[in-house]
Amino acid sequence: MKFNSRYFSLFTLALLLPLIPSATPKVNACAIVDATTQVAIRGSREASEQTNDLTIGHDNNCFNNNLLGTNTQLGITSGKVTQSNRSSYFVGGGNSNTSGIKTPVVTVTPQTQIDIYSPAHDPTFLQHLRQ
Repeated sequence: MKFNSRYFSLFTLALLLPLIPSATPKVNACAIVDATTQVAIRGSREASEQTNDLTIGHDNNCFNNNLLGTNTQLGITSGKVTQSNRSSYFVGGGNSNTSGIKTPVVTVTPQTQIDIYSPAHDPTFLQHLRQ
């Protein structure tokens, strides 16, 4: 079997390219992150109303630009809790994209909504014992 050094060199180069950062183009997508937390601790036996309304937009040439929004709402009352969040995000522009590779806009929107009935906040909870 004859050893061909030309193919061996190409094979070695192909294996090493991912390990050389300057040889592989770096592509940075745009990202929008909105993390919303709503917590209601209520004395009312009626469930809370919690809404999170997001409007998200981007232009088609977005590159290496990121947005992060956080929102926390805490409602503690003897009555019913109503929580509403309205957010609007638009991402665009950023550094110039010289790689020629189109990148997607990554959207992450975790929402945490917690609704807790608390007898300690209910003014009528022990009322039947007072009679």
